[in-house]
Amino acid sequence: MFTHLSAAAARRRSGRLGIVLPGGYAALVIAVTLVVAAVGLFSDDPGFVGIWLALVSAPLSIPALWLTDLLGEVSQPVDQALFFLSTTGAGLAQAWLLRLLVRGRRTDG
Repeated sequence: MFTHLSAAAARRRSGRLGIVLPGGYAALVIAVTLVVAAVGLFSDDPGFVGIWLALVSAPLSIPALWLTDLLGEVSQPVDQALFFLSTTGAGLAQAWLLRLLVRGRRTDG
């Protein structure tokens, strides 16, 4: 797996930065999602811990949260699932866009 990644990095102008930066951001989004979910499940009063997921995945999470708010009031488990899906999906979409921006052009050879 790692030989494939380093070969892919060698073919791009930005090299390893084009793989490490978006991959690190995607890992951060997933880690914050897991922490927020764990605090929400195992804490009696999670408080405003969900704001960290919205902040990590901003700016795309803001319109995503606004669109889920348009659905209106639904049951709490469905509302939580929509929150996690929209913010995590927005963060992973940003990681993909970051990959496209940072990876650079192909080099000859």
